[in-house]
Amino acid sequence: MEYEDLFKKITSWAHDRGIDQADPRVEFMKMAEELGELSAAYNKEHHAKMVDSIGDLQVALLIFCQLVGVDHKEAIEAAYNQINDRTGKTTTAGVFIKQSDLHD
Repeated sequence: MEYEDLFKKITSWAHDRGIDQADPRVEFMKMAEELGELSAAYNKEHHAKMVDSIGDLQVALLIFCQLVGVDHKEAIEAAYNQINDRTGKTTTAGVFIKQSDLHD
């Protein structure tokens, strides 16, 4: 299924259940809950649960964006434009440190 079609289905699903008119704090709490579930699944190396949690987290984020009036595509594009030309170094642990944060 194409991403745009999927987003429309998620939006419709939220609307049918009245979630698109809910208090954004409720969806924010849902994101925190899903992030906790993702953390537990990752730590326990439960791949299927990670997939489920990542999907649930994305759905909650999309609904949250809608509730607070943020275009999710615009937000991710803005984030990419910020990091696109960023330089720095990646530690042996895999942590990227941007150039402006590197200390000589």
